[in-house]
Parts: sequence; structure tokens; C-alpha cells
Amino acid sequence: MRATAELTLFDIAWEDVLFVNLFSLLSLEDLFNLRCCSRLSKELVDSGLRHRKEINLSGNNSPHILRAFQLLSQNCRNVRSVNLAKCNWLHDSILSEFLNVNTRVTRINLSECPNISSASLQPIIIKCKNLLALKLAKCSWLTIGAMEALTLHHSGIQELDISHCTSLSERCITIFLLNCRLLRALSLAYIPCITDNLLYSIAKNSKEMRHLNIIGCHLTTDRGVGAISLYCTQLESLMVRDCPYITERSLSLLRGRVFIDRPKNYQQFNIAPNIGLPRLYLQV
Repeated sequence: MRATAELTLFDIAWEDVLFVNLFSLLSLEDLFNLRCCSRLSKELVDSGLRHRKEINLSGNNSPHILRAFQLLSQNCRNVRSVNLAKCNWLHDSILSEFLNVNTRVTRINLSECPNISSASLQPIIIKCKNLLALKLAKCSWLTIGAMEALTLHHSGIQELDISHCTSLSERCITIFLLNCRLLRALSLAYIPCITDNLLYSIAKNSKEMRHLNIIGCHLTTDRGVGAISLYCTQLESLMVRDCPYITERSLSLLRGRVFIDRPKNYQQFNIAPNIGLPRLYLQV
């Protein structure tokens, strides 16, 4: 009687078992290590990457990471979340190649990517129609024109991070708020043009707002925060560190129901009131 042949990993159903139950437990590093084992394992991994829904290479600047990302662009077709923050090797052409074949992306993080330009946003704006979250913190290349194009094509964005994007104007951000009424998280940290006018716009148009970051927005005052406290009833967190004209007078309206990054006994010193803003005193 002939002995039954031993089963191997590759004998298990790929589509119904391995891709669904095994590949979701493996990191990209694990998959690339498996891919190097044999021709059959290479075929297995390449086929499995077509089902991969999350790519996270944040901060990975290893010598061969560019080649690895090119392989992902060749094989991935169903990615929904991609995190490429702090990737110095990333440039427009390879990012566009990846996004052109992964048009169902809903979340993308390109924060602190210095070697791409606003042109890299074109496939995001034109093809990624299901976009829900976009993070572009410290992207000095983000222009007013790119922001206006994003506003024109996307109204369903729920999370936006444009902290430190100093090239933007308050007007283009305001227009974005008018178009994106479902916004739940917004980070505007250290954008110098932000004033109470934008906070009024948030209060009027972003009733779904849960998380707001205006750290370092020196022109915001108690008046703007007061409007936020009155109309943004679902707010869960407010970041106001390094905002000298926002005091406990307005923050007290939110305490108890909203997390605030500044303690109640925060010491704040008087600032010259010659720009028409409320006089602030040392809080004890």
C-alpha cells in the first residue's frame, strides 16, 4: 500500500484559508522573508499581497525599502490604509504608481515626506474617491492650489492633519470646511494664519467635530474657543498648548466633558493687548 504523501503549507487552500487566516497575522517583513524561501513561496506571497489591506512603512528608511515598495506596487490591488510617514526615499512617481492601482484607499499618511511634491496628491484627489483620512503634517510642499483641488473633489473626508503646513491660507481651509461637513478630526497646529474666524467656521460647519488641534495658533482667542464650546457639542479633545490668548475663561466651558491638553492651573502671563485681543493675566 503506497504511503500517503505529507502535506505542506502550499497544499492548504490559498484563497480560502492562507490568505484569509494566515496572511493577516504576518507583518510585511514576515511576508518578504517567506517570499525569499522558494519559487513557490514567492508565488504564494505575490498572490497574497493582492488581498493585503494595510501597508505601514512609517519611518522605514532601510537601504532596500524602495525596491520592496516597488514590489508592493506591482502586486497590491486592495490596500485601504497606507502609512508612509517620514519616508525619505518616497518620490512622486513611485507613489503615483502605487496609488493608481490602489484606488480604494480610505486612509493615507504622508506626513514628513520631504521628497514628494503636491503633484503626488493628484491620484489621491482624482482616483481615491473613498478617502476618509488624510495626514500631511509638516509637508511644506502642500500648496493652496492642491488644497483647493482636494476640496473640489472630496466632501466625505472625516480626518485631516495639515499641521505645520505654513503655505496654506485661512481662506482655503475655510472653503474646505464648507465642503467637508462630516469632519471629525482636524489638526491645524502651528499654522500662523489661523484666527478666530476659522474657529467660527468650524463651529458653524463642523458639528461632528470630535478632535481639534490648534496648538501654536497664536492668533486664536477665547472668543473662538467660546464658539467651539457652544456649537461643537460632540467635541472630545481640544489641544490648545502654546496659544497665549486662550485662557481658562473659555476652557472652563469645556472642562468635564472634553479632554484639554492644558491643566486648569496652567500659568499664563499677561501679553501686550495692543492687537485688540482680551487682556490676559497670570492665573493662580
